Amino acid sequence: MILFEHVGKRYGGRFEALANIDFRVQRGEMVFLTGHSGAGKSSLLRLIMLLERPTRGRVLVAGHDIGRLHPSQVPFYRRQIGVVFQDHQLLLDRSIFDNVALPLEIRGVDPREAARRVRAALDKVGLLHREKALPIELSGGEQQRVGIARAVVNKPSLLLADEPTGNLDPQLSADIMALFEDFNRIGTTVLIASHDLALIARLRHRVLRLRDGRLIADEEAA
Repeated sequence: MILFEHVGKRYGGRFEALANIDFRVQRGEMVFLTGHSGAGKSSLLRLIMLLERPTRGRVLVAGHDIGRLHPSQVPFYRRQIGVVFQDHQLLLDRSIFDNVALPLEIRGVDPREAARRVRAALDKVGLLHREKALPIELSGGEQQRVGIARAVVNKPSLLLADEPTGNLDPQLSADIMALFEDFNRIGTTVLIASHDLALIARLRHRVLRLRDGRLIADEEAA
């Protein structure tokens, strides 16, 4: 599903965020990406999202060298990926329903089909009863679940998450990770960047460890 071949990323011609990264994530895997702050986790995810392009090497997703995609193809590519951010990035003036519906609205999905899919996504994360609420009316954990519902409403084959539990207490963090495992069980490939080593250890999935932009360990599930 994801293949990095000798990937490097340099900013400003001098700062090397990633150096000679090689790994493969199989379709249907759930994998953690960890490392200290500044290790390169977010840079790596940004390459997969095509928010950045590698300075050298190749990034392949579903067999396609995404570095060769024409700019006109990038929006379609990104719609195949669900992304969950630490800070939720919800629109504060729109209801929970409208926030989750946004990706479908952008795609021009029929409103009746969109409504069905939005409510199914909200039901999956346990927030169907809050569809009319505004984000400010929800707790941090609930807002993160809305972010997950929005990420999966397009039924992506690949789900990326960048520190999705960084602002949550241990129980809420465990609840959020359980949702990711639910989606992984139905076949979604999941890659999560996190520095929460205790939580990662409890979940027992494969772990990729970065240090100073280099992949220092690739540890199979315990």
